[in-house]
Amino acid sequence: MGYDYNDCVSDIESLCKNRAYIKKTIIGRSVMKKPIYCIKIGSGKQKIFINCAHHGLEYMTSAFIMRFLKNYAKCFEQNKRIAGKNARELYENVSLYVVPMVNPDGVDIAVNGLDITNQYHRKLISEVGVHSFNKVWQANINGVDINHNYDAGWKVVKRRPGATKYQGPYAESEPETKAMVNFIRKMNFDMLIAFHSQGGEIYYDYDGMMAENSKRIAEKMAQESGYLLSVPMGSAAFGGCKDWFIKEFGKAGFTVEIGHGKNPLPLEMLSEVYPENERLLVASMQELYKEI
Repeated sequence: MGYDYNDCVSDIESLCKNRAYIKKTIIGRSVMKKPIYCIKIGSGKQKIFINCAHHGLEYMTSAFIMRFLKNYAKCFEQNKRIAGKNARELYENVSLYVVPMVNPDGVDIAVNGLDITNQYHRKLISEVGVHSFNKVWQANINGVDINHNYDAGWKVVKRRPGATKYQGPYAESEPETKAMVNFIRKMNFDMLIAFHSQGGEIYYDYDGMMAENSKRIAEKMAQESGYLLSVPMGSAAFGGCKDWFIKEFGKAGFTVEIGHGKNPLPLEMLSEVYPENERLLVASMQELYKEI
């Protein structure tokens, strides 16, 4: 059992129903023309951009962020605390913009496989040589790993499309990547957090360009979650969303690898990984607006 695009859209509709203070927009569309949704909650001056599921197998991140948003909304409405912090104070100081599923086509392949009637089925079999797509698929439906497709040290890792690691024919070649960079350029965010799985790690630097406040915020996130501060190595060290954000804007950007195990993490683990990542996310919000 996984968490596919339809599950995510259903949760988005449920979250937004009868909540006029939560805004839903479409920032772009996937290769298969699925809407890429963004949710805004909060009225604060400081703006944080959160994104999940760049990779097909990492749908746990989407399930996590939708549970977080539902809990945050309830705590805000009932004037309760979330992760020990006043939800209304967070709301008034920080605006969250959340893309729960950057790669909807890839998630659907990872969860449901690729039906023989799909127009990309024969193309991917001929290009990739994989016949059983679910449980291995990280890329989008073009066989491009979106989190290696950003213009941040972009370079050739693989020569052809595949389930993972193929960087694409050029930087920002994919509609999902274009949707993300266009939206980020438009919005002038103060911080970015990209949730991935797995490993219990926090990455906060790119090629020595990290912002002055990055280390302090990362240390607080690590303290609250128990995750390790790490420096990515090899192919994980470039071409990613937070890498591009740091390079482009010089602001605090983070990759958070939630949970421990092997992708795809079973959804039964959500109850285990949720509290530590709720604390991590709330801590990042508070650390940012403390700077004002």
